[in-house]
Amino acid sequence: MESEFDRKVAPLLNREPRYSKDAYAFVAEAVSFSVANLPVRGHVSASELLDGIRAFAHSKFGAVSREVLISWGLEKEDDVGNVVYLLISVDLLSESEDDSQEEFNTGCDLYPKAPVIRSVRRKGDDLPHIDE
Repeated sequence: MESEFDRKVAPLLNREPRYSKDAYAFVAEAVSFSVANLPVRGHVSASELLDGIRAFAHSKFGAVSREVLISWGLEKEDDVGNVVYLLISVDLLSESEDDSQEEFNTGCDLYPKAPVIRSVRRKGDDLPHIDE
């Protein structure tokens, strides 16, 4: 039997195919996670949600969080805003009058690339060099 979530997300998969079904499910779960982890229960802002998504991803996927999110189409903070507002459009999330999709439009990576630690030491270095 098809769940309400599956029924409501199906048209979104056709309308916006760059995001996988997992991306929609993950963002919906991350909203609940973010709200539950606020110091005071209430509305979650775009920046709080973005922080919550990163924390939720790290708790679920650890070191491969960035790769998992990118594989689902969630590469930029803008992508989260798109998914949030698509979920709002099918009544799986709600918005307050203070909300705006533009708050997500930062152009920044959702999960910044981690620096690469090289194991080769340079003469005189006490620690591995970190490439950015």
